[in-house]
Amino acid sequence: MAHRITRRGSIKAISATIGIGALARSNRASAQTLPSVIFGGTIPFSGRWAEIGQSVHAGYQTVVKYVNEVKGGIDIGGKRHRLELRLVDDASDPQRATTLLQKQIDDDVLFFLGSYSTPIILPQVALTERARKPMVQAGGGGDPIFTQGYKFVFGMYPRASRSAFPAVDAFEALSPRPRTITVVYTNDPFSKPQGLGVIERLKEKGMQVVKVFELPAQLQDVSAVLTSVREDAPDIVMCLTSDQNSLLIARQMAQSRTDVKMLFTSLGPQAASFREALGKYASGITCISTWSPTFPYTDPIFGSTAKFAEYYRANNTLPLIYHQGTAAACIVAYVNALQTVGRTDDPIAVRDALARLDIESLYGRIKFTPQGDGDPVLMGSAVTQVQGGDVKVIAPERLREAPPLWPIEPWSKR
Repeated sequence: MAHRITRRGSIKAISATIGIGALARSNRASAQTLPSVIFGGTIPFSGRWAEIGQSVHAGYQTVVKYVNEVKGGIDIGGKRHRLELRLVDDASDPQRATTLLQKQIDDDVLFFLGSYSTPIILPQVALTERARKPMVQAGGGGDPIFTQGYKFVFGMYPRASRSAFPAVDAFEALSPRPRTITVVYTNDPFSKPQGLGVIERLKEKGMQVVKVFELPAQLQDVSAVLTSVREDAPDIVMCLTSDQNSLLIARQMAQSRTDVKMLFTSLGPQAASFREALGKYASGITCISTWSPTFPYTDPIFGSTAKFAEYYRANNTLPLIYHQGTAAACIVAYVNALQTVGRTDDPIAVRDALARLDIESLYGRIKFTPQGDGDPVLMGSAVTQVQGGDVKVIAPERLREAPPLWPIEPWSKR
């Protein structure tokens, strides 16, 4: 039955809209006068990691904007505070990143957020450790960040050697079950431990590792590797490499018609630019993803994952990928720790609160190991696959958006 819109109903609707807008403007104005909680750090706004760096920053910025402009700040110890970001461009350069971070430490910034990539994060955490100031980050998962005794760094996902376990577990559940795997990893602080961890996991699950290739950190050509893959004909090729290297490997596999039943690349397909560069050849490529806007979680700031995604899309133009959700969780974790401590001038107490953290958030459960990385069971990644030009969660089953494409269509038939 159609509903009649009366003049009185229209006035009520308009008044409600005006009221919401007025409240947001009032909260925004009020927040400008509040004392600030400052988060320092660097971000690769330019250089090699700029695309992902800008997505990480967008995640941070979305929470700050929502807290300040919608909620009118946050209550810490009975007093409202606004959030403020002081993130500067490290240009994807580790040396520049450490110099800029040290300057912020010298300027007495107390709380830090992460940049992107292990080679940048690793030297930075040595500085924050010496200064006894916490860093919560979503950009560095290399094992050395979490195995050298640092107490002031926290990461939003399991260390590299454990981070791809969910993919192996998802392969075990495929029907028919894959038997043979070729593993390719590059010799860098993230990819090598991730690759070695995957090899051990595959052996635990009874899958045969046909061959292992350790390649240089920067790849120019993998034709010799692909010749061997064609000869061995493994069911799955697992590539533990950076975004750019993953793109090179996938492109050369398609060009050389190196067919496998599944191609896994730990990094790459999550970014729209990767999928656009490969076009139809991206379909079926599988990867891990720490977060998806489809996750069904509650959140102490936004209310739910869905509400975060809705607010993000209304206020940003960058595509919403896992980096924004993971970055947003860093600030959610900080806010909870600050509220637990009830003060903004005690970074050691905040560090201790982060170490004890165990909450549900837009990201899912946030609980760190004693070494500071994400709990491997509670914070393990989802497994996603490129389907219809987008990435869909295919595992675990409780979060699944679509069944896996298995086996994937041969390159020559696309």
